[in-house]
Amino acid sequence: MIKLYILLFTTFLFAEDANNKDFITKYEYGKMLYNNPRGISCAKCHGDDAKGMIIDTFKHIRNKKEYICSLASTDITNISYEDFKIVMDPTLKKKKKKFDKDQVCKKLTYGNSMPTYFLTPEELNSIHFYLVNRKNYE
Repeated sequence: MIKLYILLFTTFLFAEDANNKDFITKYEYGKMLYNNPRGISCAKCHGDDAKGMIIDTFKHIRNKKEYICSLASTDITNISYEDFKIVMDPTLKKKKKKFDKDQVCKKLTYGNSMPTYFLTPEELNSIHFYLVNRKNYE
C-alpha cells in the first residue's frame, strides 16, 4: 500500500500540467531528498555542496603498528547515474577490491560507511538529477 501511495504521489508530483505551477520540480524534489531522505541527510556526510568531506578520524593498531585513518565521503557531483545506483542500492553487487598490505586504512574504510536508504528508482533519479544539475540552478 505504501509503495502504491509513493508511486501515485510521485506521478502526481511530476505531472506535466502547464497550468499547475505550484508543484515542486524534479530538481527541488531531489534537493529535498538530498537534505532529508529517510534517515541521515546526504549533506551530513557529503557536505552541502556534495563534494565530500572527512567524516571521522580514528586510530587502528595492526601488528604493533599504529595507523591514523580517516573515513571520508566522496565527491558525488559528477557521478554517473549507473555508479550512483550501485552505491545507493544495497541489492546491487558492489565491486570487490584487493588492497596491498600497507593500505590498512583504505581496506578498513572501503565500502563500509554508506547507509542503506531503500529509496525508490524515482527518488534515486531525482537526487542524481539534483546533484548533476546544481550548477545550472543555483
